[in-house]
Amino acid sequence: MLKYPDEMQGPVLKAAKMALETGNVNYILIWLPEESENTLKNLLEKTCCTRSSRMNVQNQAYDWYFETVNRFYRAGRRLDDLPIQFEGLADKPIFQKVNRAIETKNFEEIRDIIPGTHAADAKQRFQHVMDTRNFPVNDITAGRAYVSAFFDFTRHVHNLSPGIQSKENC
Repeated sequence: MLKYPDEMQGPVLKAAKMALETGNVNYILIWLPEESENTLKNLLEKTCCTRSSRMNVQNQAYDWYFETVNRFYRAGRRLDDLPIQFEGLADKPIFQKVNRAIETKNFEEIRDIIPGTHAADAKQRFQHVMDTRNFPVNDITAGRAYVSAFFDFTRHVHNLSPGIQSKENC
C-alpha cells in the first residue's frame, strides 16, 4: 500500500493522484511553485514509466513522486508567507468543513463556523473560489488563480473561526 505524506491531503493529494492516473502533470502543477515545474514534469514521466515494472519498483517510484510533490508544495506555501500553517491542517475539522463546502459548492456547509457579522464577506470570498474553480486543466494560470482563491478563503475562514485565532493553534 502506498503511503502519502501527512501534509499532502485534501485537494493536493487528489490533484497528485489525478496527475499520476492521467499522466497530465497540469493537475498538480497549479498547487506547486513555478520553479518546480520542470522537475515535476520529469518525475511524473519517470513515475508513469514504472507502471509496467515490478510492484516494489513501482511503489518506490510512487512514494518518491508523492514525497517530491509534498516537498515542493510545502516549499511553495512557505514562499507565500501565509499567516497560518497548512501543514497538518487537513486533519483539522475547520479545514475539512471548508474543503467539503468547496467540493459540494455549498456555503451552508460552513455557515455555522462563521460569525454572523462576517457572513456576507465570507460568502463573497466563497463565491470567488467558485468562480475560479472551473478552469481548463491545461490553463495553469487559471488553475493557480483558483489555488490562490482557495487558500485566501481557507485562511480567511480560519482567522474568523472561534477558537482558532493564530498559527500557534494549528
